[in-house]
Amino acid sequence: MRKQTKLVAVLSTAALLAIGASMTSFAATGWVEEDGTWVYYNRDEERATEEWKKSGDNWFWLDDNGEMAVDQLVEDDDDYYYVNEAGAMVSNQWVAIENEDAGDDDEPDYYWYYFQSNGKAYQRSDNASPTSIGAKTINGKKYAFDEEGRMLYGWVEDGERQTDDEAWKTADYYFGDENDGAMSLGWRQINITDTEYEEAQPGDEYWDEEQDRWFYFQTSGKKVVADDNELKTKTINGKKYGFDDTGRMVSSWYSSEVATGATLASNATAQQIGDWSSSFMYFSDPEDGARYTKGWFKVVPGYYLEQDEYEDGSDYWYYADGDGELYANTIETIKGKKYAFNANGRMIDGLVFLTMDGSKEIVTVHADDEEGDEYNTGDDFDIFVENHDDDIKAGTLRCYYFGDSDDGAMKTGKQTVEIDGEKYSFKFKTSSSTKGSGIVGEDDHKLYNAGKLVEADSDDKYKIVAYDEATGVSTKMDVDKFLKEVKPHEAVKGEDAYDEDETTWVLDNVDDKENDNQVLYYLVNTSGSMVKSKTNAKDGEDYKFTVKDYLITEIAIEN
Repeated sequence: MRKQTKLVAVLSTAALLAIGASMTSFAATGWVEEDGTWVYYNRDEERATEEWKKSGDNWFWLDDNGEMAVDQLVEDDDDYYYVNEAGAMVSNQWVAIENEDAGDDDEPDYYWYYFQSNGKAYQRSDNASPTSIGAKTINGKKYAFDEEGRMLYGWVEDGERQTDDEAWKTADYYFGDENDGAMSLGWRQINITDTEYEEAQPGDEYWDEEQDRWFYFQTSGKKVVADDNELKTKTINGKKYGFDDTGRMVSSWYSSEVATGATLASNATAQQIGDWSSSFMYFSDPEDGARYTKGWFKVVPGYYLEQDEYEDGSDYWYYADGDGELYANTIETIKGKKYAFNANGRMIDGLVFLTMDGSKEIVTVHADDEEGDEYNTGDDFDIFVENHDDDIKAGTLRCYYFGDSDDGAMKTGKQTVEIDGEKYSFKFKTSSSTKGSGIVGEDDHKLYNAGKLVEADSDDKYKIVAYDEATGVSTKMDVDKFLKEVKPHEAVKGEDAYDEDETTWVLDNVDDKENDNQVLYYLVNTSGSMVKSKTNAKDGEDYKFTVKDYLITEIAIEN
């Protein structure tokens, strides 16, 4: 069956083709001009209708009245052609033709057609596979057409243009807008409508219902998309990018746990929090999107990673490994320096106590403002050490110093640490599996409480220090307390009890080092050094000390 389709107008007419040979009137056959239009008489002297006739190098269509068609789309045996204003069939050319359904929902004002060298419009085959696009290459770009020859645009699936607001979720191909239509390859930013944006990204500052999102289309034209809520990662120009199960490039924080609807229990352990944090990756902002891989980045925590810190708006340092996952609950070596990360993946800075399992795994972070573990003054630090002496001596609870918030590298050796505006001397291990942890006990004739040097105050000049070998804790003592409570009998030669009227106390066996795990008593000066030998060492009160081979042999009241 042959029929022709007449349209009201052509919005964009191709350049007119010159007719190769002029039409000549004949008496009975051939081309004849009648009443201002051209007709063609066959040999039977009947007008040719619904067929093509040639003149020179061009073909012309005779309609059902036998009149030459001009400026219209022609359907002939399910093929589509276009004749220009001179009536000649066009070829190798794009033509925009007015859409009779313009004004209806999702209908454009006109459709583009491409007519091949034989004049036929490209069309989708009736026998095409539902999943086949059947794209045609024109001037190096690929285009798709429907069964009526109309160029497809926008989201396309199963050979049809998808017009609903959810099309971006299910369609794999994107063919530009109504004036473009070329198959999208590589990166393309597309405006979409996401009615579920609040449920998908609560607290996310980037997205509203109307979104301009990046998609990446492969050489086949199909968008990169994840399967079953699993993040799809792809290396593009040397950088890693992530795509969700609709094909959107992800940005900012992303977690596979969150994507599958998992939540973190309010009473989760530090280990559980660490496992949760390790599922998070950071993909930069919506205009970049490249995943941070094997490197540092400083950002505000994600809503699901740490809601309180997210709402506070402060940014912190994080480090992603080669797979883009956060370091959490661990001490790691990065470019020759050691750094620590808490359960939420934040880089730890400053002075901190860590409960450790081995040399790397952090079990608990005892921050100075959490869980009552306050050590925000020098005295509080000493009290904290005394309260946790068993764990500190066992080596499971260790003190570290990681510099400031923009440094974070583990410090070793001698360090000056400021606590509540006061400066204190610390010493941290420079080697061994517990490198960086505060020294416990005696080192080079100095005493340390979890790294903090035990020293006499400048007003005291000298101080008696009780060193408990069992716990490694050193405690500064007043002389009165020492004489009255610690050595009330054997410390006073020739007396059975302490006599406050005495002016001199001779001490026997105060520092008997032959017994294991005893409390030893030393005299330390303002530099923290244990006094080895000295006569008449005056403190800041009313006492003088005599020390021989680190042993306090005599205490006297100064005249």
